[in-house]
Amino acid sequence: MTVAQEPPHYLAMRLRDALAHDSRVSELDLHVKIVGDRVFVSGVVSSEACRQAISDVATEVLPTHRLVNETSVLEAASTPKTEDIG
Repeated sequence: MTVAQEPPHYLAMRLRDALAHDSRVSELDLHVKIVGDRVFVSGVVSSEACRQAISDVATEVLPTHRLVNETSVLEAASTPKTEDIG
């Protein structure tokens, strides 16, 4: 059975597994949905490099699908202001 013949939920599971285990990504909390020939990946990641790595891994795992990378990069919190008590 080729990748194109596998049911969408198997393909989604395969991609989620690859995103979790590939050292470029290593993200467990990403959502993958496949609709037709499009792959939607969503979630929050720590850096733009990780977001790009998701695109790279998805393209490697499912080369015949079009990726829609809906992940967002977590903004770093600014340093909290300190209060002088006295």
